[in-house]
Amino acid sequence: MQRIRRRFRPALIAAAVAASLALPLAAAGPAAASAQPRPASERTAMYARDHDGVLWQYEGTGWTVPPFRPRARIGGGWDEYVQITSLGGTSAGGTGDVAAVDRSGKLYFYEGSGDPSAPFKSRQAIGYGWDRYISITGAGDANNDGKNDLVARDTDGGLYFYAGTGKPSAPFAPPVRVGGGWQVYDHLTTFGNGLLARDTDGVLWKYQATGSSDPSRPFESRARVGGGWNIYADFVGIRDLDGDQLPDLAARDLDGNLSVYEGMRYQGRVVPNKAIPIGGGWQAYDLLF
Repeated sequence: MQRIRRRFRPALIAAAVAASLALPLAAAGPAAASAQPRPASERTAMYARDHDGVLWQYEGTGWTVPPFRPRARIGGGWDEYVQITSLGGTSAGGTGDVAAVDRSGKLYFYEGSGDPSAPFKSRQAIGYGWDRYISITGAGDANNDGKNDLVARDTDGGLYFYAGTGKPSAPFAPPVRVGGGWQVYDHLTTFGNGLLARDTDGVLWKYQATGSSDPSRPFESRARVGGGWNIYADFVGIRDLDGDQLPDLAARDLDGNLSVYEGMRYQGRVVPNKAIPIGGGWQAYDLLF
């Protein structure tokens, strides 16, 4: 593992309120209601898969509270995948690409369609052998070439970097090994251009992208965000919720309560700020991306 260079104050965890986003959301507050709505292309979208394999879209409102509009059904059959990741976030305008691995270890690529009601084009089969990885995670544009990238972690804790090509039929360049020791983490997610990683003690770490063209060093040394993140069953980086041009985060706790974290700048990095409780009922889903 790389040496820790900086430490951040732990993110604060607030109690979640009891209201489900599967139902219509409450009206926005006065400031949000009077603000000019941002276009769909500038608002985030988050996807949630329920236990029946149905995929639902939560379109961002453009504000932090409430962060999402009522859910919209995308389609069934998504339970065939054991892993799904957004490569660099998705928008309410139907943009943003997704990669998914099925039970046979076959990788599929879903290109964003630009149609909010049908946000993905028909999937493209990329190849087999992806079952050697225990996780795949979008890394945003880690090498600063304008194309979103992917990292994959194998059972021995090795991390591999797949540079994006921009070609839907062959979306990734051959893998380059970044390093070992990543078995200390039990959850990774994209967060802007870079990663957030939670270790088995519940401590969250930020890996900022370097922007380097060297695929063997896509990330800077890790920096500590804070402890207590083992209260979450799942968390996922999402595009900008509130128009501040920074990535944000959604997190579901073990009781099914959802919170969002606005991104903030701290010592040259973007990290999650304090939790904003949103609502309950999110145990209906087994995966967010």
